[in-house]
Amino acid sequence: MTNRQDTNETLRVALYIRVSTDEQVERFGIPLQKDALMSLIKSRTGLAGGKDALVLAGEEYVYIDQGISGTTPLDERPEFARLKEDILLAPEGSRPFDIVAVYKIDRFARKLKILLEVIDFLEGHDIKFISINESIDTSTPFGRAILGIIGVIAELEIETIKMRTQAGREQAVKTGGVMGSSACYGFTKDDSGRHQIFEKEAEVVRMIFRMLVVEKQSVYQIAKYLGKHNYLSPEASAIANKKRTGAIKKKNPITFWRPERVRMILQDERYIGHYYYNKVKNGKKLPVEDWKLSPFVLPLIVDHYTFGQAQKLLTELKHSRPKSKSDHVYLLSGLLRCDGCYDPDRDKQGRFRWSGERKELQKGSGRFTYFYKCGRKLDSKSGVPCNVLPLPAKNVEDYVIEQAKTLLANPIAVYNHQQKLKSTKSEIKHLKIKQQELANLINAVPERRNRLQEQHENGFMDINKLRKDIKDLIEKDKHYQRELKDIEYQISQNSLSQGYIESLDLFSKKYSSAMGKISTDRNELYALLHELIEEIIVYSRPVEETDIIAGRRKEGQKIPYRLHIKLKLPQDILRQMLTPVGGSSGQKSTSGAP
Repeated sequence: MTNRQDTNETLRVALYIRVSTDEQVERFGIPLQKDALMSLIKSRTGLAGGKDALVLAGEEYVYIDQGISGTTPLDERPEFARLKEDILLAPEGSRPFDIVAVYKIDRFARKLKILLEVIDFLEGHDIKFISINESIDTSTPFGRAILGIIGVIAELEIETIKMRTQAGREQAVKTGGVMGSSACYGFTKDDSGRHQIFEKEAEVVRMIFRMLVVEKQSVYQIAKYLGKHNYLSPEASAIANKKRTGAIKKKNPITFWRPERVRMILQDERYIGHYYYNKVKNGKKLPVEDWKLSPFVLPLIVDHYTFGQAQKLLTELKHSRPKSKSDHVYLLSGLLRCDGCYDPDRDKQGRFRWSGERKELQKGSGRFTYFYKCGRKLDSKSGVPCNVLPLPAKNVEDYVIEQAKTLLANPIAVYNHQQKLKSTKSEIKHLKIKQQELANLINAVPERRNRLQEQHENGFMDINKLRKDIKDLIEKDKHYQRELKDIEYQISQNSLSQGYIESLDLFSKKYSSAMGKISTDRNELYALLHELIEEIIVYSRPVEETDIIAGRRKEGQKIPYRLHIKLKLPQDILRQMLTPVGGSSGQKSTSGAP
């Protein structure tokens, strides 16, 4: 944005006026406030050179909240919320006005924290704040200091009526806050009972997600790591940080983490802003489909992309060594999938997995041949068996290992991607701020609706205007939700890029050690390949007369002829590969187009 201090343009002023029910007939009515504010603008209109000259930004930028108490949260005030909307939804690089002017400080609020949050929000969009009653102008250091002093006095005043508003606060928690005696791990509660990020625990939550999504560690490995490095368990942390009272009930050490607790954190949608209620009825836990999603959005600890990847890994990836009839480790077990077999009820677009098998070369010899074959051959429920011929294990494993070596040997591409990532960091910071502001507006919609109803009941608007304003508010809520999803998508794309870099870093480190142990440590190689590869699709074609195959020919037989290796790394760094399969037992190798 352009720095206004470097120009002599006339500054556009928006007016914010608030009156409570009692003030309508007392000294701070709407006409008095608006006249005083317009007098200020007129006194500074047409100044020489244009410097410090003021002009009303437009009648649409006069915001008047009638019958609204000074203790009402800002985002729950209809007109103040509209003020924020006009700022947040303005075209990128522009602002609807340069200054927000009020008649008196407490037109905004009486708590210092809220006042400073308003000023920070405005200044974050290069907009200044003026209060004519106290002669405050936040464009000067003196004005900002006076603002702080007045805020402290106003905060002391509001504390004297704290007991009288306790019942109202409890009601606000029920309608807009979060249920429960204490906040869950990663959060704490503010005075109104709503969740706020507790950074000390939130960092651990992010680390847990990173260990699963980036490092591909199991919940058991993560739990072991947390205990070994003395991270307080959620229960112990809640007590140590005074989020709840009482003593720890369990007998385990305070740094003991159960794998089940780690999994619960990884599956908890509160970390992406979703809060569910109505989970229990008559003391019994209800099915997930009966839970109700609160319209309130919690602050995000984990981005949506990372959370989605975590759910995918929890349900699909197997980090432990696969079970088999022997001690042989099938390196590609669970990765190979048959393109020719389809069942809509199965995962991975309905493709069947290939599993490792062995066959004794001669009965009693103790010598075996190892191979992979489609799981449909073994599935009695699938009906027609798969006719694709098996793949020799050694041939296909050696080929995939060589591809892994090649894929992890291009540091220049990684460097270029990192440079691109750095250029987006400032934009991501801006998006996260806007994300939180939109979440605040969404959370305030129910109370804004209540305020409109109160204004109607107190005679400040007729029924037709009430209906129109409520209809408009519903549409705005939908717009907020769309904007929020768009921002979440943009942030997720950055997280995707960051995850690629971290993954590539980790894989490259493991590559140097694991690849050197190919002949001696197949378990480590298995883990590396499963971290690197998403899936390997086996394409097949009908057997032709010229193909040489082992055993008797059967009608409808197919031969594998191409592998499609899909990676968990960025496709602009490590390309998807369509490759021919090496022949076995006299099979002919044929390459084909994608």
